[in-house]
Order: sequence, then structure tokens, then C-alpha cells
Amino acid sequence: MDSLGLVLARGIFFIVGAFCYALLNILSQLSKEPDGSYAYSMPTVVLSSEFVKLCLSLGFLRAEKGSVRATLKTISSTSLVSWLLFALPAVLYAVNNNLDMLNNQYMDPATESVLVQGKILTTGVAWWLVFNKPMATRKWLALVLLFVGCCGAGWPSTAESKEKSTFIEPFGVLLIAL
Repeated sequence: MDSLGLVLARGIFFIVGAFCYALLNILSQLSKEPDGSYAYSMPTVVLSSEFVKLCLSLGFLRAEKGSVRATLKTISSTSLVSWLLFALPAVLYAVNNNLDMLNNQYMDPATESVLVQGKILTTGVAWWLVFNKPMATRKWLALVLLFVGCCGAGWPSTAESKEKSTFIEPFGVLLIAL
């Protein structure tokens, strides 16, 4: 595959992936049973999507290296330390994806999407605490505004608009905290 075709294929996969990620919460809500449960295993959904991403990554690596032999050589020549350094974030990412799917059972998609953005807040504070690096005033202000926005999204709506209001159950708050 020539470089223009590879760039085009990557662009298409990126757009399709972004579209699928954006629809994840909505589609999972639409696939719920009337009692709020799912007729399928949530971890299986996450595992299947991760397997598809692995296959796509291997396909792109094969296209980049030009042959299956070169692809296998690249994979086998990677050090164990590199594999472990990439495995930890991958496991955390898989746990996070499972929690996202579990969140959908305890809150509506809009509330979950906004509250999950609280990860940015915790990442910023953790960065400041762990690496002991000062953050500019503008970054702290952005984190405070994000926190206020997350709090506002989780605030209960009035009883009058109950039919079209957002909802979050107490267990959902715990899941977001994770």
C-alpha cells in the first residue's frame, strides 16, 4: 500500500473509531432490556473491541513493514521491558472501559460523559502531587471550571422536568470516583 493510501486508510479508521466511541454510551443505552439489564456480557463487549483494535494495529504494522515476516520480526525483537511498560496502561485502559460500560447501568449517557471528564481533573492534580511540578494559574482555573461543570452536570434537576431529566444512581457516583 502506498503512503497516500495508508494515510487515507488511517484517516478513515480514525473517523470511524471516533464516531463509534461517541456513540458508545447511546448505543449501550438503546440495547438495554426493559428492566435495565443487558442481554450480553459487558466485559465481552470490551474484550471484543480491544481484539478488533489489536487486529487493526497488526494490520497497520504489517502495511508499514511490508511483509508478515518483517512484522513478526519487529514484534519478537521488542524487549520484555517495553512489553511490560505498555501492558500496564493497556490493563488500566481495559479496566476503565469496563467501568464505562458499567456506568451506563447507573446513569444516563449525557451525565456519564460529562462526569467522566472529571478524569482530567484527577490527572491534573495527580500530576501536580506526584511530579511536584507547579501548574500555571490558567491551568488551575481550567481545572476548577471543569470541576464546577462536572458538579453542575450531576446536580438533580427539578421535579417538573422529571421525564426528560438526567439521572444518576448512588452506585454510579462511586463508579465515577473510580
